Amino acid sequence: MSRISTGKKLPKYYKIYEQIYNTPDTPLYQITKNTGISRSTVSRYLREMYGLSIIRGPMLFLKPAQNYHQYACLLKFSNPMNAYSHFAGFPHVRNRTLCAGTWNIMLICERIMDFSHLKGFQKSVLQGVKGATYLPKVSYLNWDSSMNKIYNMLSLPEAKSVLYEEIKENSWEYPEWTLFDYFKNDIRKQAMPVLKEYTIRFERYQKWMSRLQEVALIQTAFYPRGMDTYIIFDFVFKSDYHRQLADILGKLPSTSLFFSVGSYFFVRLFLLNKREKDELFSLLFRLGELDFFTDFYYTVVVATSD
Repeated sequence: MSRISTGKKLPKYYKIYEQIYNTPDTPLYQITKNTGISRSTVSRYLREMYGLSIIRGPMLFLKPAQNYHQYACLLKFSNPMNAYSHFAGFPHVRNRTLCAGTWNIMLICERIMDFSHLKGFQKSVLQGVKGATYLPKVSYLNWDSSMNKIYNMLSLPEAKSVLYEEIKENSWEYPEWTLFDYFKNDIRKQAMPVLKEYTIRFERYQKWMSRLQEVALIQTAFYPRGMDTYIIFDFVFKSDYHRQLADILGKLPSTSLFFSVGSYFFVRLFLLNKREKDELFSLLFRLGELDFFTDFYYTVVVATSD
């Protein structure tokens, strides 16, 4: 498929994404009704969007609970490629990222761990309780339009904020965790294969699904040029204004990813070229001048298990 043909379809791709972001389980006929795009075209475009990694999800991101937390660990190893391979299948590691910069390994873990005894370990840049991952809805498809909007909305930050919501309890048992692992990257998948394989009753699946939003955020990502086209930058800001930073950087024309780690704010951004990188860093320096943060560090993502 040529880039030109994809570009022409982009407005309709966006309309379909918008429907799924707003209502993750919306059926095809409802997308057709809401967008005016024929059902056969919606079905075909969705296959294309998933095939080109233009759309991802709807994905599940767990909320912290009093009896369940995840931890973000930003680490530096002398041989990060070996470390990245070593952590594949490592107990309690949910996700891992290989990168180049201030840290070169990021782990999302279900337990806080001591990494100092591991071969090649150099230092821990940051470890702490992770808030739920937030993916704002993409509002702009054009870089210049999004940057104009951002600069027009800039003002001195006021009330302090973090992106952290902790629920009372995650009461899931083995069947619920099995369903989570199956559906975490796409809740629109067919349920019967996992129900049959693990002998989970349909009623239990229905109950789990009906209460899912109490335990997790359900969010869809959108990358207009296809995810593999982008350069991925990870940032950590020392900031008292997490929600304000998310509101600003969430205006960029592809899905951004955010979560809080105490007073630190993690941001993953997707950029297409050097011009976008240069303009982004100019924006960050302006945000620093406005006291949105006191310091920041960043890496470039090389590989991720997400």
